[in-house]
Amino acid sequence: MDVRYPLQMHDFSLHDPFVLADKASGLYYLYNANYYQYRDAAHGRGKSVVVYVSPDLKHFSEPVDVFDLNDVPAGAWYDDSDSPWAPEVYERDGKYWMFVTLHAKRETPEPPHAGPDWYVRDHGMQHRRGVFVAVADRPAGPFRVADPTRPTTPDNVMALDGTLAFDTDGSPWMVYAHEWVELFDGTMEAIRLDPNDLARSVGEPVHLWSASEGVWHPADGDAPAGGWRGDFTTDEARATIPEHSGGYVTDGPYVARTPNGSLISVWTSYSRGEYILSQAISRSGRVIGPWEQLAPIDYSDAGHAMVFRTFDGTLLLIMHTNMTRRGSDGTPLTPHGIVYEVAVTNEGFRLGRHRADLDGIADPARDDA
Repeated sequence: MDVRYPLQMHDFSLHDPFVLADKASGLYYLYNANYYQYRDAAHGRGKSVVVYVSPDLKHFSEPVDVFDLNDVPAGAWYDDSDSPWAPEVYERDGKYWMFVTLHAKRETPEPPHAGPDWYVRDHGMQHRRGVFVAVADRPAGPFRVADPTRPTTPDNVMALDGTLAFDTDGSPWMVYAHEWVELFDGTMEAIRLDPNDLARSVGEPVHLWSASEGVWHPADGDAPAGGWRGDFTTDEARATIPEHSGGYVTDGPYVARTPNGSLISVWTSYSRGEYILSQAISRSGRVIGPWEQLAPIDYSDAGHAMVFRTFDGTLLLIMHTNMTRRGSDGTPLTPHGIVYEVAVTNEGFRLGRHRADLDGIADPARDDA
């Protein structure tokens, strides 16, 4: 065993995994939110982003801290009330740019901005949430937030899970989720970025779609075709959405361009209480759409996917398992990375062969080992 790479992917917990295939080093960098898995000082007391380095996607290093909240600068919009979420890292112009969701605890909980009357009345938002951009000179960091005083997403909304997309003219955009906690029916939004500084947004955000537009909802019996579109005042909404039910979730977008120039995005939500991997397409090729919802591609309580190309040219999709599932003793099952070969077609993503040789999961429908 190479002592530099003693781990395999199934040896460690993964949640919202992101892989950078770094051509300069010839190595794969698997980024993950720590989520208190490693609570020592070397890993930010659990409030950090770690990276596992691999030469072949089969053997990985021990986790290395690349960004943490040990030293929040004075005047920062965020604090250390929660671990960073959903890191994504991109190389551009010789720098490495991390999109990461950070939080700030509210002194006084704020009511949701939308939703059924009972939801707005009975719930309070405990945190602010926004996507920040941190920068480093190398993929192993350390990463530092470019502007700690405000997120790249609008600072007056609960935003998370930012991902990088490019428009037909090559301009960079951030696609992100507008949190369901604030809206009950979460949305996917996009905002243009400064091409010379990915930490700086330009202009106003654009609405892409709402979570309730997912095409599985009519069969689940919880939303009409086309979704609620923010209107919860109708008799149908009152009859369909029971009090104390959960909202409609947008989570984990990742965007790619098809052979004919359309844009497609995987995104994650819920169906009947479990994680579901769905997708949408912009046939115009524009980030602003219009976006059409396609059929989901995975119902195995796995999601928050991203796609990358290996050094030998194979296109792979990685996501995490066990968002909600529990073992026979009632304890939550550990989330792991699960890997598939994937094709980008003119009609969306198409999952191919499951790569158990990489992720160590025997049955892709269940990860209970």
